[in-house]
Amino acid sequence: MNNNAMEIHSVGKFRDGEETTPTSKKLNTLDMYGHSSPIRSLSISPDDTLACSISKGSCKIWNVESRSCLRALPLASSRKTLYGLCSAFVPESVRVVVGTKEGGLMLIDYASGNVVSAIEKAHGGAIWSLDVTRKFVEETGENVVLVMTGSADGEVKIWEIEEEGEGESDEDEDEDEEKSSGPTLVHTQTLKMSDDVVSVKFSYAPETSKLLVFVSSLDSTVKVYFQDSLKFFLSLYGHKLPALALDCADDDTILASGGADKTIKIWGLDFGDCHRTMHGHTEAITGIKFVRKTHNFFSSSKDKSVRYWDADRFEQILLLDGHVSEVYSLAISKSGGFLLSAGMDRQVRVWERTHDMVFIEEEKEVALEKMYDKIHGARGEAKIGSKADDAEDMENEDDDNDGLGKSEAAVRKSVLSVAAGDRIFEAIDLADSETQEILATNSTNRARKARGEPEIPIRNNPLMMNMDPPKYILWVLKTIKVADLEQALLILPVIKVERLIHYMVALLRQSAGVELCGKVAIFLIKTHKSQILANQGMAGALRDLRALLKSKLTKQRDVLGYNLVAMKAVTRAAQERRDAKTDLRQEVTAEEIWGNLGLGALSQPGMEDASKAKKKRQRGI
Repeated sequence: MNNNAMEIHSVGKFRDGEETTPTSKKLNTLDMYGHSSPIRSLSISPDDTLACSISKGSCKIWNVESRSCLRALPLASSRKTLYGLCSAFVPESVRVVVGTKEGGLMLIDYASGNVVSAIEKAHGGAIWSLDVTRKFVEETGENVVLVMTGSADGEVKIWEIEEEGEGESDEDEDEDEEKSSGPTLVHTQTLKMSDDVVSVKFSYAPETSKLLVFVSSLDSTVKVYFQDSLKFFLSLYGHKLPALALDCADDDTILASGGADKTIKIWGLDFGDCHRTMHGHTEAITGIKFVRKTHNFFSSSKDKSVRYWDADRFEQILLLDGHVSEVYSLAISKSGGFLLSAGMDRQVRVWERTHDMVFIEEEKEVALEKMYDKIHGARGEAKIGSKADDAEDMENEDDDNDGLGKSEAAVRKSVLSVAAGDRIFEAIDLADSETQEILATNSTNRARKARGEPEIPIRNNPLMMNMDPPKYILWVLKTIKVADLEQALLILPVIKVERLIHYMVALLRQSAGVELCGKVAIFLIKTHKSQILANQGMAGALRDLRALLKSKLTKQRDVLGYNLVAMKAVTRAAQERRDAKTDLRQEVTAEEIWGNLGLGALSQPGMEDASKAKKKRQRGI
């Protein structure tokens, strides 16, 4: 069926030779699960066991733990199907309040499935938002449930839920209210606004005199009133478009508002100042919910995402992807253990809190990677051509390499590698400017020395960590991750490559960072072979680079080889002592370890004689 239901029918049998009209009988209907239209509102019961989802013509009650639908209630009047827009559970009862697009307000008993109270014309326009709180009445000593509704007619109304016999509603409202024996909705206060009301919210102050009311309207402002008298308190300006969602922390110190301008603003409720404007969503924000006893909150948006924020550090903690369409509503449990989200894709997603650690820096890196891949593709700006073109490109690549071997540069660009390339570019510029200053100072000192004047001291640049230019270039290269180094070097223009090779020559002369300098220099020559060969000014630097690399790398190889042989000798001596079952704490002479080292096969007779002499000494002991 078009209402997301399935019906089972039994069709009667035909008898031979008889003309009868076929008949069918409906046996059962399966319509408990799912919505057939977008979900506009979610709410969770005070004990975190039930959830209510509202859509066009349907209200469904869910068991959160088992994820099963307990009851599907139709939203309809005697005239037509109603479009539900907002909902909230009534504390300490089995009822839920629903506001509709037609301006109606309904109080539904989900245990029995009956509408215990309904006001068809509670507002003259759509009820976009509602909130529920409890108020302590000193005269009677009882708690009264208050329902606040905000509508497109520019009015904010506050209602009381009265049990049977406690009071009567106004005469105008009695005409629209359905007769029932249960509780009723009684209108008590009205606040008129200059524009349509988009969102309303009660604060959490324990004292009634400090209870605040937050109202967002189409004039892109959020106004704050005292709940008991509805007197004006604050006006919050800053959004360029209306704030579609509001929520405040349970300590009533900050308020978060999300608007159609794609921003989230954190407001201080003492003076109405804007603490910070937070960006992240790419579409209008539709829902905000604070986690109880914290300043962390969740936000939903039409960009299909749910985000987790820290309102003290003003940082995004998590990005929750999963919805395939716009997210309209959020609901969070009182304990903060799970979150519900729903929207245009007609599904309710349950997000549970785990014990896994979240590192904000890693989440930022992942977000930057996804953003870059979304813009440029997973492998950058790939060329799409015919097979003949691809084969020709491969042949040209082989010709360019000419025996040097193909470069193993990372083919996947990332935001981090681009940032690393910019750091190398800036470091080369800074080192060049510092080198020019040093040369100018040296020239001035030579002239002053010839005149017998005192020399000007050369001071280190604090921007270069008090290092000389080549050492500063080496420090910058060491701070870049190995996985991003080659991709960062590819970003450099040819003129900066030439300067970097000159600095590599200077570092090799100082025997500083030989391995890293060799890796960078060889990679740059492989990558920019044609441009380097065409530049005659690089001939001297390349000759120096070749000679220095050969000598320095040979020296490094000899040192490593000597260390390996030494480790093998120490290991062999320790093994001989274990085989002889001697005390490992006994002192060993240097001659026993290092004797005849490097003589190879020529030292074998001498080593055997030394071994025999050692065994005789052991037997003597």
